[in-house]
Parts: sequence; C-alpha cells; structure tokens
Amino acid sequence: MITFNSDNIFNIERRTQPIKSIALIHKNMKIGGVEMLVVRMVKWLSARGYHVTLFLFSSGGPLLRELESVKGVTIVVDEDPKDPSVNLWLLTKMLSMRLDKQFDLVYSFGPMSFLLSYLLPATKRMSGVYHPESYKQERMGGIVKTLKLIDPKFYKKLLFMNPSIKKMTEEAIGAPLDNAIFPMPLDFCGPTKSLCNFNSRRIVSIGQLAHFRTYNYYMVDIMEKLIKIDPEFTYHIYGTGQGEDDLRNKIAESPARDHIFMHGAFTYADKKRALQDTFCFIGMGVPLIEASGCGIPGITAKINDWDGVTEGFLHQLPPYESGDSFSKNSELFSVQAQIEKLLSSEKEYQKISKWDRIKAREFESDHVMENFIKEAETKRYTFRLH
Repeated sequence: MITFNSDNIFNIERRTQPIKSIALIHKNMKIGGVEMLVVRMVKWLSARGYHVTLFLFSSGGPLLRELESVKGVTIVVDEDPKDPSVNLWLLTKMLSMRLDKQFDLVYSFGPMSFLLSYLLPATKRMSGVYHPESYKQERMGGIVKTLKLIDPKFYKKLLFMNPSIKKMTEEAIGAPLDNAIFPMPLDFCGPTKSLCNFNSRRIVSIGQLAHFRTYNYYMVDIMEKLIKIDPEFTYHIYGTGQGEDDLRNKIAESPARDHIFMHGAFTYADKKRALQDTFCFIGMGVPLIEASGCGIPGITAKINDWDGVTEGFLHQLPPYESGDSFSKNSELFSVQAQIEKLLSSEKEYQKISKWDRIKAREFESDHVMENFIKEAETKRYTFRLH
C-alpha cells in the first residue's frame, strides 16, 4: 500500500513474515483494566496457535490464575514478597534470552515496560498507551529521556487505546503521530441476546470508585428527581475505591437513599448478573462498552464533572472513544435529560439500544485482535521526494 501527503512523502506499507512468537511485558496481574486486557490478549493469541511469553516485572497477582493453565503460554515472574518496582531477577532472565531467542513481536503496556522491552531481542517492538498522561514529562520524564536515548523514534512504535489518548500523548511528546488505534478487545452477549428492559427502572454503574469518576455522586442528586417521575427507579453501584466513604455519606443524607444500592467489590460473574434486566448504564470505559454490547443504552460520563453533563450515548462518541473524549467542541447534554429521553417511548429506547450495540462492535475481540496482528505484521517505509 502507498499513501501520499502534502509534503511529498511516500508512505509504503508491506506485510512482513507472519508472527508466531510474542512476548508481552507488564508490571503485575493485580485486578485492573489493563490487566484484564493482558488476560484477553493471552487467551486469544493462545487459542490461535501463537507462542506467548508473559513477563511480569514486579510481581504476580490474582489475575495470574486466569492464565496459569492456558496452553502454549510461558509466564516469567519471580514472586518477590518485597514487591520491588523492577525485579532484578527478571531483568537477568530477560538479558539471558538475548543469547538464544528472538521474538517476532514484543508488546508492552506502559512506559516502564516499554523501556524494559529493549532488553529482549525482537523483530518488531510495539507499546500500548492506556492513560492520557502516560508520557507526560513531569510524570515520566526520566523514562521518556532514556527511551529517547535508546531509540530516538520510540514514539513511532506506540499504539493508542483511543484518539483522545493519542492527542494528549502527541502534546506530551511534542510531535504529531500517525500511529494506529488499538482499543480494548471485548466480548459481548450473543447477537440474539439482550439484557436491556424498557419497562425496568434499574440504572447501573460499574467501576472503581475514584474521585474523578464523579458520575456516582451526581447520580445521587439525579435519583432524587427521577423517583418523583417514577418511584420504581433504583440505582445500583458496583465497585470499591478511595471515594467509597464520601459516596456512602452522600447517599445516607439523600431523600433517595432507599433507592440507591452500593454492592461493593464485584467479580466477572457479578458483573453479568448486575447487567440483567437493566434500563440504562451510566459510566465510561470497558463496563460501558460491555453493557452497550449487550443492548443496554449507555450514557457516557465525563471525568471531574460535577454538573451531570454527557457527550451523549455511546454511539454519539467519536470512533473508538468510550468515555470523555476531552474535546472542547463536543455538544453536551444533561444526563437526566438523556435518561428522560429513554423514557419517552419504547421505540426511541430500542433505537438507541440498537445504535449503541452497533458502536460497541468497534471493540469486538476478533475484529480488534485481527487488526492488531495485521499492524504488527506491517512494515512501513517512508521516502521524501526532493
């Protein structure tokens, strides 16, 4: 494939040899969104015959149990009880592999694991960016400087979870990036199964109770208004975190307190039960996509927003976005108004359910992972015309 731009540059792409062996590098397998991504990637790759080696440079973690019996997967981790930031035993192990093994692809999940990836011999090296401030200089200045010394064009090897993270990384690095988007690969309900219910008044939020996830707080205020419209409305919150005590106190003082339920920590099975018979979902990220992928209308939340505004339903966001797009030009709506829009008619409700489900397919695991492998097997050459 050959593309052109206004600076008279030829961009030539060609497929390299098929990838067979892949090394993944991450800190640990404690419970979190990126860690679940690691689990999904390892299982998908293993099921299709790829040889996967997972390096964990700090310690193991509870999600490691999900991978210990997966066929064709080698896990390299030293369960050091001191939990150092970088395990020296592992570094020695990685260095020793330079003598007898080369991976077709080494993929890492953050700046530190990206830096460590250069210890491994690889035909191709890529790294995912999953936080908008991953490469912010004051946060990761030392690591970024070292990456530049090792590989002045390291930023060309980055993949981004969504366009907003790509944009913020460009600002941090100070260079425009024409890199690919690699969203979270997810699995949903079957195409004929739906968990939504127009007649239900059950609203659900799932995710870490962090202070920047303000939707849990303003939803308490919105619930006070919704139960006046229909006293059957209930709000169900799944998750734990540093904002838990403040949220409990706010609920206890609310007239809607008997309609709001905090369910605490949850497992994958709990999540599936939580989404049954649900009117709508409020939130962001993976839980929002999973809910919408099962037909539940998903109202997207913005971070650090105390006014209860939204960029709309999931299908109204730009491609590959699943929450706050950080766009200054986005049209904003009231979260309460969006809920009332769903109440307006079953026809409108089913239309939004269908559109959100279609949008969620951008994140379907086979589609995402096949594009990931295609990107990994593509080599780009750039020529400038003079």
